[in-house]
Amino acid sequence: MSLLNDLTLQAIFSRIFGTLIFVAISGGVLTLCAQLMRRPDAEYEFSFSANPLTHLSMPALAMAILFRTTWMRYRDLDPKTLRPGSWGLVVMVIATALAGLAIVPLLDLLRPLAADGLPRTLGYAALQLIQATQQIALASVPLNLLPLPGLTGGLLLLAAWPERRRQFNRAVPAVYAVLIIVLVLGWWPDFGAILAPWLMRS
Repeated sequence: MSLLNDLTLQAIFSRIFGTLIFVAISGGVLTLCAQLMRRPDAEYEFSFSANPLTHLSMPALAMAILFRTTWMRYRDLDPKTLRPGSWGLVVMVIATALAGLAIVPLLDLLRPLAADGLPRTLGYAALQLIQATQQIALASVPLNLLPLPGLTGGLLLLAAWPERRRQFNRAVPAVYAVLIIVLVLGWWPDFGAILAPWLMRS
């Protein structure tokens, strides 16, 4: 992935749209799981929200615009507030990843409608929005599965070592800084090209 690759105004808009869709679905599933598994006696309530602005991280949005790869705003979860305990965090990671990947085949179902059911100019714009959203989902799900503080996969660290929650929270800014450097330098593999044949129609 090269910096400013095909970065037109339409591409920027499409990637912003794709990011909002991705974080809305991923964040919605994460918060829904947290709400459903919350212990009745927990000190705070973790409310469900599918509002993308609730889950949007501005540095991550910039990475989505430049490299079609993003992550959700960090959520500080305490396994003690969940009925399944640490296993609840594992369920959240799996459910969020599956929801993110499900975006790809579901959007494929809209392609014929966009191509044949809309005027040519509008149909082309809709297809570009669909493609950008699929690319962001394919690239971002593997990144978010990394067991690093601040990413969804970081919940696995918290599940294994809940007593280190404060240390993990303090590491989040440094992790984000490293992720940005890795993406800018082009060191993150293009997992989208690997996953696309399995999730997209040819």
